[in-house]
Amino acid sequence: MTPNRAEPFALSERLRRTVAPGTNRTAIQVTTGPGFCYPLYYFVPSLTADGRYLVFHRAWNGEVQLHRVDLLTGEQLQLTRGTAGDTWWRPWCTDAGSGILDFRSALSPLSGEVVYFDGNAVRGVDVASGRSRDLFAVPDDRLAIGQNCVTPDGQWFVYIHADRAAYQGIFSDDPPYEEYWRRRERVRDTRLAAFNLETGEHRTLLVIASPIHHVLPYDERRLLFCHPTAEAGMLLTDIDGGWYSHLRTQDEAGGAICHFVGTSRGAAYEVLWGRDGLKAGMCDPDSRRWYEVPLPAEFGYVHTGRDPEGLLWFYENQTPDLHELQLLVRHDPDGRDEWLALTGDWPTYGDPDAQKAHFHPQVVLDRQWVLLTAGDPATQTNQVFLLDISDLEPTAGVPDVTRLGR
Repeated sequence: MTPNRAEPFALSERLRRTVAPGTNRTAIQVTTGPGFCYPLYYFVPSLTADGRYLVFHRAWNGEVQLHRVDLLTGEQLQLTRGTAGDTWWRPWCTDAGSGILDFRSALSPLSGEVVYFDGNAVRGVDVASGRSRDLFAVPDDRLAIGQNCVTPDGQWFVYIHADRAAYQGIFSDDPPYEEYWRRRERVRDTRLAAFNLETGEHRTLLVIASPIHHVLPYDERRLLFCHPTAEAGMLLTDIDGGWYSHLRTQDEAGGAICHFVGTSRGAAYEVLWGRDGLKAGMCDPDSRRWYEVPLPAEFGYVHTGRDPEGLLWFYENQTPDLHELQLLVRHDPDGRDEWLALTGDWPTYGDPDAQKAHFHPQVVLDRQWVLLTAGDPATQTNQVFLLDISDLEPTAGVPDVTRLGR
């Protein structure tokens, strides 16, 4: 990646320029105004293919809806007016009130349509114009429970739904997070389904005896999803369904994959909970080979950053006293890795364990920027920012796993 400060187009001067705490790296505040603003979940795109429009949630005044901002003009437009009474993505976030189902929308960058749930009604809205259309309805006895995606070719909306009574039953007494994991085995009929946005064809890809939390595209046909009931993990299937495979199981030290993202160089992930410390890795779904590096001992809870090209190994690090973004500059197999802080401590607001308070960083806009959700001290809310990374070179010293053993 050659450093290049040329922007794909001139970002609007209406967007506030600022700097990242601790590093003075240039940042642009994309959203402002009341409430908490955050993109679609970072495993999937939030920007249209031309980079012009950013889709984001605004949770405010007991309601959550989708909006978009035109990065060329700074103009904002509310895209949805959902009326669902219960939008909470349990147990991963906090209750945002009524509106559209929180964190379950997905964008097709090619067509510029974002698909969302207004309760069990599934609709699409054109991001540029705001025009909407009805797509289909999930049966009343089912519930959309996970974060969904659109395949890169724009054809298939892939989504997760479960038996409504069984899934809501495990939350009947609002259990703590740890108890949720023990109760998941009660949900025996979760389905991974696909709806063709062009033809209207509907198909069930998988029926699995476990909740599924995320599904995301690995390439045009293959899909990554998580987590099986027995353990956290990274599973693979495809748009035809009928099968799945576990790519990297829990290791002997107890370490298991939590977050993972698809890249052109494999599936990037981090390994948590192991007795031998935190690790980051990349796995090639074709060869099943992977390569892992240790993360610094002082790291706490980690989100693997999403670089669609798999060139930058970067991580959100969150501890009780620190919230930062760190880049692995150079990996040394002998243990002398070089790290660079892209931000210093950048606190977010609200429940630190909730999705609205995480950076969820991803490389965007011709690799010139990282998109992230971060705190705005002026409003005591979280907003969407672009962080300048145009000076960065690819992480050095890590092998391309898609070429290992060849």
